[in-house]
Amino acid sequence: MQEVTVTVTKDLRFSVNDKVVGRDAIKSELAVLLAGKKGQVVLHIDKEVPVEYLVEIGGIAAGLEANVSIATKPFK
Repeated sequence: MQEVTVTVTKDLRFSVNDKVVGRDAIKSELAVLLAGKKGQVVLHIDKEVPVEYLVEIGGIAAGLEANVSIATKPFK
């Protein structure tokens, strides 16, 4: 299974597998990386980022038939 990481920082910088991309390029980057493969997209999204970004990126990944998971920090 192909695993792809999408990161969104609190200042709304986006990266796919550590490659900085614009918000409008996320879908095409994911499509290339997941093409013809079962995929897993792991979202690393800063807690200050509005939830709409999580929903948008999760929806893009789901539309590409990838599993979506949200990375969290361990609770202390």
